[in-house]
Amino acid sequence: MCSGLLARQSNVPTGAMIGDLHLHSHHSDGLLGPSEVVQRASSIGLKVLSLTDHDSREGWQEMSDHCQAAGVRWVPGIELSTTHADQEIHLLGYFPSDSGTPVLNEHLTRFQQRRRKRVEDILRQLEENGIPWDAQQVLKGITCQSPGRPHVARALVEHSLASNVGQAFRRFLKKGSQGWVPSTYPATMQMIRLIHAERGLAVMAHPGLGIPNEVLLDLASQGLDGVEAFHSSHKPSLVKKYLHLAAQLGLMVTGGSDCHGPMPGGMRMGKTRLESPFLERFLERLT
Repeated sequence: MCSGLLARQSNVPTGAMIGDLHLHSHHSDGLLGPSEVVQRASSIGLKVLSLTDHDSREGWQEMSDHCQAAGVRWVPGIELSTTHADQEIHLLGYFPSDSGTPVLNEHLTRFQQRRRKRVEDILRQLEENGIPWDAQQVLKGITCQSPGRPHVARALVEHSLASNVGQAFRRFLKKGSQGWVPSTYPATMQMIRLIHAERGLAVMAHPGLGIPNEVLLDLASQGLDGVEAFHSSHKPSLVKKYLHLAAQLGLMVTGGSDCHGPMPGGMRMGKTRLESPFLERFLERLT
């Protein structure tokens, strides 16, 4: 079963129940609006979508409206930056409804304020290190409520200081570079409890991007619901590994492209997605 699923990762089968549970819009660091996300997803045959913007639920209503019009099932989602055992963990939260309690909204407001402060510090630090721009002016051009380093990277490209976003990260924004500003994140377990309080499911995003197996095992023993086995950055060997670990640990399996919109070298929507039986199991757990 695993080998067949791996072989089908790059081609969307006609008429199949397929979904992408990891997508971003311009409400965080994506390039497209929710309506454009739905339009593109529907055009390639995706039937279940989740918008998982960073620390933001602003696109939920628009996604819901456009998914309903397109005949696509909509799953409210979010991606939270957390930390556990000195590891940065990206946690995907999926919810059965888009009601949202004051507790969740209060946390998101604080996270967004922290994000904007970090971006402001990065812009100012780059300016102090000789980058020829007005940091406050660049900040004014970043209009979303949940900004991140990709916004700074795009500004560097627009100012002809890097040829593309990847180069901007490597030259100016990675750890140890002149634009590096550390960030503090809430504890992963705290966010898992918050997601559960909202009747949601907590899933570890793209574990193949440097997360030790021990961390996954530890969080699985403390209430983590699932693991994103299918991700654009996961080679077939990694997908097979996480399918095996999920079965061992009793974790739900999810997957998505992590598409941020049309950009050179970016994650392509539909290239990686979630199919049966994993998608059906996910939807059953969510209700």
